[in-house]
Amino acid sequence: MRTITAKFVAAVALLTFSFSLFAADPKVRMEQVTAKITSEILNNKDRIKADSEFAKTLIKDHLLPEVDTNYMTKRILGKTYWTQASEAQRNTFTNEFIGLLLNSYAKGMASYSGQKISYADTAYSKSGKTANVRSTIETDESPILIDYRLKVQPDQSWLITDVIIEGVSMAKSYASQYRDQIKAIGLEETLKKLSEENARAAEATKITDA
Repeated sequence: MRTITAKFVAAVALLTFSFSLFAADPKVRMEQVTAKITSEILNNKDRIKADSEFAKTLIKDHLLPEVDTNYMTKRILGKTYWTQASEAQRNTFTNEFIGLLLNSYAKGMASYSGQKISYADTAYSKSGKTANVRSTIETDESPILIDYRLKVQPDQSWLITDVIIEGVSMAKSYASQYRDQIKAIGLEETLKKLSEENARAAEATKITDA
């Protein structure tokens, strides 16, 4: 349950980037919009619980535009496999990976019940081109620490490149999983398995009367 809560609240916090962070301190902007997004979720709990497509739409509309998905998928595959992959295979992996994230977080949204989210001051790299924002999620058990890694874009907005939940990097975890799989069965077979996994996840998020 603690792991599920951590992953879900990470997704909630990611939604705070629905307002572009143009030349702003990521911490300040996150604080400003967290209140708005969490309020929207709390006000729509019944709908989110009953309609997985509505939950996916919230994530798709507010989260994905603020995540550097191309950077993340390229990092997950690694330079060797990314270079070896055709453009079609790269697009397939990116699309299926995004779909898997949507399905993974869709049902979890209803579990948010107003946990307090606070942010530490933004830590910038020496160049100022990358940053880290640490959030603390208050739970009934012990606090959950989540770090967000960001990279500044040419238009001065910030995009998320990784989420680190209590020291575990999402990007590194997926990289280990998929690179091992590609090494064992090849890229094309891995893409097929990812597609099947995504289809199962999508099916699992459907709301039924059963």
